[in-house]
Amino acid sequence: MPLSDHPHGGCSCQKVSFDLTGPVLFRALCHCTICQRFNAAPYGDVVAVRARDVLLEGVENIAYRSHRQPPIVSRGRCASCDGVAIERLNLPLMPRVYLFPVQTFADPAALPDPGFHIFYDKRQQDHADDLPKSSGYLPSELRFTGALLGSLLKR
Repeated sequence: MPLSDHPHGGCSCQKVSFDLTGPVLFRALCHCTICQRFNAAPYGDVVAVRARDVLLEGVENIAYRSHRQPPIVSRGRCASCDGVAIERLNLPLMPRVYLFPVQTFADPAALPDPGFHIFYDKRQQDHADDLPKSSGYLPSELRFTGALLGSLLKR
């Protein structure tokens, strides 16, 4: 059952669901080919949240897969409906962080606006916005990591 004042979402069949009980760290648009395939979309639109700020239900229904070595990001789909559900960051010495695709939220309008694009060189279409756009592996990873560390240090 969703908490009244907290963003809520889940996979399409709701066997995996979540409530955010704390703040979103940031929102990003990722154009890497892995995010394109995982989200079946031109890019991944995700919010990052500390795991401690999430009530996650149906964990037993999540089938995780890492698409790249080392397995820094594990992407999870619902084992029942195959819908996107969650992504886990596996960073040593860092707090556990989850990424939730915006498409999984019941009310995406309640989420903060995106802050930046990464892997923009892999984009399927141009985006006429004023957001910072990082291209290439290292600049994209640095942008993401900088946003993550900056957000965690503010909290």
